[in-house]
Amino acid sequence: MATSILPPELAELAASLAASMATHQRVVSAKARIGLFYQNPAATELFRKVSDFGEQLHAKSESGMKPTDQEFAKFDALRRDVIENPLCRGFLEAREELDSMLRAVNQYLYLAIEKGKAPTAEEVEDSLTQRVGACSCGGGCDGNCDGSCHEEGKHCHCKQQG
Repeated sequence: MATSILPPELAELAASLAASMATHQRVVSAKARIGLFYQNPAATELFRKVSDFGEQLHAKSESGMKPTDQEFAKFDALRRDVIENPLCRGFLEAREELDSMLRAVNQYLYLAIEKGKAPTAEEVEDSLTQRVGACSCGGGCDGNCDGSCHEEGKHCHCKQQG
């Protein structure tokens, strides 16, 4: 059981927060936009095409071959089509909204453990701003990189200090 690492009182608080988040209007709305996207085969296919082609370009670049101008133009056109598609755009915005909410909750918890007390909203906001600013790949290193964060494939990593 995953909650066995949490004392019962913390598991109860975590479950309460999870229940509140699951039924909050912003979460429900975001999930509805994501659902609409997945129910539309044309939108999901368009998104799959741009994702697959982006991965192909990345793999080509990683192997030392430079993508052509035509390949970049094709990718830009596909990406523009995704952004102009209301269902794809809604999906991306909803996913970002949910990710932002989860980052904020995690930052509250991280700062509470670090400081030994609940952080203020301003402390969390400042911490999130510093974290995202320090990592160009979206803060996936939890703000612990001091600007040395870099992207490898689909993941963000901290460069080793040497």
